[in-house]
This record gives sequence, C-alpha cells and structure tokens, in this order.
Amino acid sequence: MFWRRLSQAIRGKPAANSLRSGQLDNRDLEALVAGAVGRANAEDGRGLVVVEVGTGGGKGSTAAIHRALTATDRPFRLVGYEGDAELASLATEHWNGTEEVQIVNEYFMHRDDIDRVVKPRVAPADRDAYLPEFDAVAAAENFLATSPPGPIDLLFVDSVRYTHLAILRAAESWLRPDAVVVMEDDIPGYGELAIVESELELRDVARHEIGGHQWPLVEFRIARAGTPHVPGDGGTG
Repeated sequence: MFWRRLSQAIRGKPAANSLRSGQLDNRDLEALVAGAVGRANAEDGRGLVVVEVGTGGGKGSTAAIHRALTATDRPFRLVGYEGDAELASLATEHWNGTEEVQIVNEYFMHRDDIDRVVKPRVAPADRDAYLPEFDAVAAAENFLATSPPGPIDLLFVDSVRYTHLAILRAAESWLRPDAVVVMEDDIPGYGELAIVESELELRDVARHEIGGHQWPLVEFRIARAGTPHVPGDGGTG
C-alpha cells in the first residue's frame, strides 16, 4: 500500500491503474534490456540472473524484461521483488506457472537505510508527503531476506522516488563486476542519478528516453561493485 500511494501521488493516476496497467511494458524498454544484457555478459554459456526491484502487479516492466530475456535463447532467472503485499500477490498470480520467473514480497533494501540513506535526501518540497510514509514502511516485517539465485547480471530498479540508492547499497555485493544497472529516474533533472552519484562511483552512464513514458531510464555500471556472492554462501540478510 505504501509504494502504491506514493506512486499514485507522483504520477497523478488512480491506484487501480497503477496496480494493473503496464506503463513500462513497451518495445523501447524491451530493446534497452536486450542491449543491456548483451553488454553485461561474456558468452560463457551460463544462465542469466536478472533482478527487478519494484515489480508492481507484474504486467508492466516485468513483461518487457521477460520478452527480452526469452529472445536471447539463453537460460535465465528473473526475480521480481515487490514490497507491497497486494501488488506482489497480483504479480505472483500473473506469473504462476512460468518456471523462470520468481516473485518475492520483500522490500529490496535494509531497514536501517531508510533513516541513514533515504530520508536525509528527501527534498524539502517532498518531505511532508514522503517522510510519514517512509516512517510507516520502516515498521514493515518484509525487508530483504531472500537472496537472489546467484550473482546479478542485470538489475532493473523501478521503485519509489528517493529509494534507489538504498536499493543499490543492498544489491552491490551481489552485482557481477560487469553487471548493468537500469533504473527509472523519477526525480526531475535526473535527480535520482545525482543522489546515487553522491555515494557510488559509476561508469558507462547512459540516459534513455522511453517512448510514451513520463520518466527517463538511466543505465550504468557501479565502478567499485564488491565481490559478488555465490549460491550457498549465506544471504544478504
């Protein structure tokens, strides 16, 4: 409910539409994902691991990403994290029976980062709307506990404004050195990118306009991404 209310306020659209419509289910995103996957991976024959943060109801960007991955003719796992229980339920229902897709009802960040990373960067004009909601979600029980199925090749972030850096902090040790991050930047003037760059060193930064979509996407690699986890070494916790 938290992410849905904020998304509704940002986009000015009814909550029911944000549950079921697929603003990012389009060919521009599909092409971008296909290119990013190609840039992220050597041809070593292994399966791809793609993580989407902010899956929503599962019919938007998840569908475009799935089509792009299917077209690679390589085995893959697509894991969608969605903190909102109702949205995660819709996504699970939609993708039920698709073996390569997993939906996880968790906020892909560490609880402490709401106070340390998210709230301090909320712009003064947004504080009245956002701070009470961030305080509310800090009380949730479903923060990141389920590890991705392996080191991440592509991370797609389509989450609520001001949360992207916290998501990247949680994901950093899972990213392969050549992993590509694609994130929606829903703060005018590439404000989300500026927040990320205030802490993380990025390389290969590219900005992409998506046809019919309000916000641009930013593609990059994290220059100092940590050594990625391997299955069986514990979890992100």
